Amino acid sequence: MAPSRKFVTWLADPNAKIAVIGASGWIGRAAVQIALDAGLDPAGGRLRLFASRPGAVEIAGRHLSVEALEGAPALGDGEWLVLHLAIVGPDRIEGADPERARPVNDALLVAAMRLAETGATRRFVFSSSGAVYGRPGADRTAYGEMKLAHEAALRDWGEQTRRPVSIARVFNIGGPYINHVANYALGDFIQSLRREGRIRIAASHGVFRSYVHVLELAQVIFHTALEEPSGVLSFDTAGGQVVEIGELAQAVGAAMGRPDVEILRPRIGDGRMDRYVGDGQAYQEALLRSGATPIDLETIIRDTARYLETAD
Repeated sequence: MAPSRKFVTWLADPNAKIAVIGASGWIGRAAVQIALDAGLDPAGGRLRLFASRPGAVEIAGRHLSVEALEGAPALGDGEWLVLHLAIVGPDRIEGADPERARPVNDALLVAAMRLAETGATRRFVFSSSGAVYGRPGADRTAYGEMKLAHEAALRDWGEQTRRPVSIARVFNIGGPYINHVANYALGDFIQSLRREGRIRIAASHGVFRSYVHVLELAQVIFHTALEEPSGVLSFDTAGGQVVEIGELAQAVGAAMGRPDVEILRPRIGDGRMDRYVGDGQAYQEALLRSGATPIDLETIIRDTARYLETAD
């Protein structure tokens, strides 16, 4: 996935700088790779990576330092794109308590906004979720409620500080750097096929998804961040193909050289339908404006599988 010309041109200016919060996560690492591929040299403070604790991360063959977000030095000179792509899930909270995860993520957002206020931030980018849609207390989960509240807080902050904001509502993604593999149908299907030689589907109702490649998403994030000079920009992620989960399992088998893969699934017939697909018009239009060709589902599956093979 080649970076857009607009992004490469912007990075040619030595004053162009990027801060990625959540640099060790799935979307965060993809964003860093796109920046590196576009020619950004991490030396000289032009690329700063943040997480909840200091450490290091390997991305595209490079070992990069990660700063702790809390108490981090000011951004300083330059024109910054600040990407807040971090999320602390219940699995990282003592007792795996979802209720305790909310204040941790609230504090993380506040710290990210404070960091953006320490420099000339051209745009603040936030990775939200398709979980924000639905009825409160019914279709909308506690996670969705949190993301919706964070979106509102960011809109208010952007208006108060006059800093433009981008909100990417992420639905279904694939590609390198996937983590928490068992939590995602695509990753789970790939691992099941690799380890068991077959794929299991628990759902006895229709389940529909639409995937985008994580590197493609990162390109759209950067391109739109430079394209819109002010205000709030938001978009849903959605690929050009909607697949039922059974079709996804068959596509995984075909992409991995097993078109005859055994798929174990209960009989479908309870009448329910789970459709988790974003309105992809704005996303697809931005992708085309960036000069990129949309990445098809087969490539998304193969790139995800290739990464999982190398990560073992």
